[in-house]
Amino acid sequence: MSVAAPVLLALAVLLVLAAALSLARRRLLAVTVRGYSMSPALMPGDRLLVLRGTRRVATGRVAVVVAPHPEHGWHGPEDTTPDSWYVKRVVAVAGEPVPHWAVRCPGTHVPPGMLVLLGERPGSRDSKQCGYCPEDKVIGAVLLRLRAAAAPGASSPAGPPAFRVDE
Repeated sequence: MSVAAPVLLALAVLLVLAAALSLARRRLLAVTVRGYSMSPALMPGDRLLVLRGTRRVATGRVAVVVAPHPEHGWHGPEDTTPDSWYVKRVVAVAGEPVPHWAVRCPGTHVPPGMLVLLGERPGSRDSKQCGYCPEDKVIGAVLLRLRAAAAPGASSPAGPPAFRVDE
């Protein structure tokens, strides 16, 4: 074996790792919860790993979505900066029955391309006030909690929050 073979093998491994890292950076996103609308399931300071896109969005999953417009809900002009993202639980997807409490969601079944979302806390801003959330407002589905929030009195996690959850 020549001296060049191990060098070429090392370069090939580095290229594969670089490609995998690049793909992961495009598909994965880490976000930090701010606010209490998803408590007790998620608390302010929890760090979440999110898979971008709608591939993993399903009933019962938690999703990160573009915040609804204050007057027009999810059908108004959008702000897609991370400070304007919400975290909500998906309670119904296209073809499933509309929950009885979702009075702003017309019809008996969720139409194609739409979702019904719910925060864990009663005062959460979600489909109760804003109606259906179009799938194109979904940033991604939460895969797992990377880090739980610091206990009260402990130092807070470093770095700025990546998005807020409505209060």
